[in-house]
Amino acid sequence: MNMIIWTQLLLLDSPYIPHGHCYLWQIPLISLHVVSDALITIACYGISVFIIYFTFRIEKSSVKNISILFSAFILYCGTTHLGEIWTIWHPNYWLFGILKAATALIAIYTALSLIPLISQVFELPSPQQLADLNRKLSEQITDTEAAKQEIAQLNQKLEQRVDEKTAALIQTNQDLQDSNKFREKLTDLTPNLLYIFDLKQSRNVYCNPFITDLLGYTPFELQKFKDGVIDELIHPEDIPLLKRHFNNCLFLKEDNYLEIEYRIRDTNGEWHWLHDKNTIFARDAKGKPEQILGIAQDITQTKELNQKLEEQIWVLEKTNQSRIKLARMNEFIQACLSLTEAKEIIADLLQPLFANTKGVVYLINNSKNLFEAIAHWGIDSDSSFEPKDCWAIRRGNPHVSSPQNPKLYCSHAEYANTEVQLNHSLCLPMIAKGETIGMLHLRFDDLEIGRESKNLAETVAQNLAMSFANLKLQEELRYQSLRDPLTSLYNRRYLQETLVKEIDRASRKQQFLSLMMLDVDHFKRFNDVYGHSAGDLVLNQVGAYLLSQIRQYDVACRYGGEELVILMPDASIDNTIVRAESIRTGIKKLQLKHEGKQLEPISVSIGVSCFPDDSTNPEGLIRAADKALYQAKEQGRDCVIRC
Repeated sequence: MNMIIWTQLLLLDSPYIPHGHCYLWQIPLISLHVVSDALITIACYGISVFIIYFTFRIEKSSVKNISILFSAFILYCGTTHLGEIWTIWHPNYWLFGILKAATALIAIYTALSLIPLISQVFELPSPQQLADLNRKLSEQITDTEAAKQEIAQLNQKLEQRVDEKTAALIQTNQDLQDSNKFREKLTDLTPNLLYIFDLKQSRNVYCNPFITDLLGYTPFELQKFKDGVIDELIHPEDIPLLKRHFNNCLFLKEDNYLEIEYRIRDTNGEWHWLHDKNTIFARDAKGKPEQILGIAQDITQTKELNQKLEEQIWVLEKTNQSRIKLARMNEFIQACLSLTEAKEIIADLLQPLFANTKGVVYLINNSKNLFEAIAHWGIDSDSSFEPKDCWAIRRGNPHVSSPQNPKLYCSHAEYANTEVQLNHSLCLPMIAKGETIGMLHLRFDDLEIGRESKNLAETVAQNLAMSFANLKLQEELRYQSLRDPLTSLYNRRYLQETLVKEIDRASRKQQFLSLMMLDVDHFKRFNDVYGHSAGDLVLNQVGAYLLSQIRQYDVACRYGGEELVILMPDASIDNTIVRAESIRTGIKKLQLKHEGKQLEPISVSIGVSCFPDDSTNPEGLIRAADKALYQAKEQGRDCVIRC
């Protein structure tokens, strides 16, 4: 009903607006309308600006268009309220009506634009669904926040690890640089030769600076050799060996190496010995060696020292062998029972001591006026010479004769063979306890007499001197211990020792062994008449006569006082009696003189016994001969009686 009334009023042609109330200029009422419209205008403008800002922040075009329409609608609404305020003072109602009409058009267009969105509005979730979605969204947000925190922690740890890795990488890089620098310093400063040999190019492609100190070449000069280092610098004798060595290196496995020693020439033309270790440095894609790394050490001084050491060892070994031979010589000489036995073996003992050497050993005679040769090897020498014929004997020191001084050869060494005279010779006096007892003469085939040979010869001469002196002394002591000084016959002790041996030998060989015992007749009266010196003369002459009559293997002894015994191996009793008669007769014919006076003739009584007829033991055999001697004296003396 009201609507109809309002429509009729609108269409009526009346000059007045049917407000029902006309504005009076009432301040409160006007202020209410102005403030309200002003606030609505500001709010609409603010909302419109916000919607426009929001519109340009979203990406969906459909939403963006609706947002622009809403923004324009609200903007026009605010403008209409602004027009309400304007018309209070400026009643431009047509303009204000057009503004409202534009606002109405925009409103209608906006409403029409919302119609397609109605279906989408109905598809919007319910409040419960929104609550569930909100809850799930909150959970997702919570999970997302937790994931963000975990990611943040992981990111922090990752950043920390990245920092650590970066620091480690920086340190590794620094260490690598330091290591490279160290290796460069090491290769530059090492007192060894480091090089890389290219097998395809057959030359050195790298060499450290030590090559300059060692050989005088720079690394660049070493690489420029056209024919390679091997053919240019290696000793010709070592080239085949070194090439075989490099060929063997082709078969080396990883971390294996080969060693070799060779000679290389420096810039001055001198040769250096190198001890080289080689290993594979680079291989091609198929694993075939391309380059060889070498580390070489200069061992020239070591080689020289080793050579000197080998020479010294050789000298020591030779000296040791000489000492062994010398000890063998001394052992044999000391084992000799007599000087005669030593003379027979001395040449065979000395010859091994002096290789390529000839020699003679001389001993001085008892008269001290002649040196007699007792042994020689490889040389024909005079059998004797006088002391004045040898410079060594005259000077008392070793004497060396050489072709450079031919007049200083000893006269005893002058031979018809001129070539022999031109050899070096050495004379060494054999002196023991200050007494010259002999001389060792050596003739050397070598050009010179070496120091070792001379020292050995002097040692041999000294040993020979001591050995011969000891043998002479032993013979003298043995002679004195076994011989009677008055008669020069063996003494009673020697007889007892020999008799035991001879009885044993005769028993084994089933031979006779005879024994005769002699006694000078009336010897006591002879001493009383002529004196003891005359009696000693008688015993001395009888002893000398017996020595001249017995065989070489017979033994004549002084048994005691004026009793003498002759032991005759392998002699029957009959032969012994015949020989006893001959001795008795010969003694009786001796012409004895004492102090210029002729002594009366002497006679002897002889008793004879025989093994095994008379006895088979030493004491029994002597008793039997003594018994026979007693019978001879009982029968008037000067006769031979058998037991």
